[in-house]
Amino acid sequence: MCILDRYLLSRSVTALVKTMLSLVCLFVLIDLLTHRRPDIIKYGVPWYIVLRYYAAFIPEVLVKYQVAALSVLISALLVLGQAAQHNEVTAALSGGISLRRLVRMPILVAAFLAGGVFVMGETLGVYAARDAHRIVNRYFSKNPYRERSGISWANLSGRWTCHIGKFNRLALTGEDVVLYGSSGEVFERIEARRIFWDETEKQWLLEDGRWLEFHPDEDGHPTLHQRRITQCPAPFTEPPTHLFAWDAPPELKTTRQLADDLAYAAARGVPVANRRVHYHAKFSQPFLCFVMIFLAVPFAMRLRRGGVAISFGVSLAVALVYLVVFASGMLLGDIGRLPPPAAAWLGNIVFFGAGLVLFARTPT
Repeated sequence: MCILDRYLLSRSVTALVKTMLSLVCLFVLIDLLTHRRPDIIKYGVPWYIVLRYYAAFIPEVLVKYQVAALSVLISALLVLGQAAQHNEVTAALSGGISLRRLVRMPILVAAFLAGGVFVMGETLGVYAARDAHRIVNRYFSKNPYRERSGISWANLSGRWTCHIGKFNRLALTGEDVVLYGSSGEVFERIEARRIFWDETEKQWLLEDGRWLEFHPDEDGHPTLHQRRITQCPAPFTEPPTHLFAWDAPPELKTTRQLADDLAYAAARGVPVANRRVHYHAKFSQPFLCFVMIFLAVPFAMRLRRGGVAISFGVSLAVALVYLVVFASGMLLGDIGRLPPPAAAWLGNIVFFGAGLVLFARTPT
């Protein structure tokens, strides 16, 4: 590593850390004043809980809200733009150092950050997101798991479908239960007053109902057979962790857990196209840190006299355009107009291609 590499490495890392801290603090302040403040006042949330929540919220800010990638763009514009303003870039190019060689360290810093963001999202980020989710449910709102709303489960084992009129997710109990399924020419329907999860037996139990079976007779007319239910196991075997796996947002799971959910859902015949999009987004979002450096270099060379204001304005414009392209790709993937990998990577592909073209055309 030569003196130039050490110089740019030091400036890039310093500017990146300062920019990231500033943007995280700004994001937290805006979220506190515009989003969480009414709930904090309404529910009397202690200040240490608020601090704990925002500490757990930081990884999500860096990854999901792309603050890490925006920090790469802003810091690179500042460092390289200042180097161009002070004629450091001109001196290096006059000395026979190519632009590709000159920006090697900022590119390596961006690549290292992209890998670090992905690893953080798979480890600390998941646990922090779960902690933030628990804090929101416990302190910032009425616990949604105590509400007794209806729920339905389709494509269960044995080809059963279950509808529950009132279900308590906290206690894992429900009322007004209706199940129906078919096997060959036999159609079955179960009506029960109550269903609950038995943790000891690891199964769902039905209480106070009846089990109806409709068999075709010799003439093809349905014949009814029924039996009374006092208490019996439900005809499906899925545990609560599988039934509620689809309800948890993607940021609460690792890519391995999402892959397991996708495989399990596909085996049950559940549509998984939209979830596959979010699975691939787990990889595409951290990679944006690497993409942004290829936009920062050509902009820094062209806006060398702009200073901080121009750099921040360009960064904001690029970020807004990226969010539009990324959201459009995710939407097209959710509705099946694009394959999940293409939908999740659309923004990166467009911006990486644009960055490479601008980088190649940068005057030296």
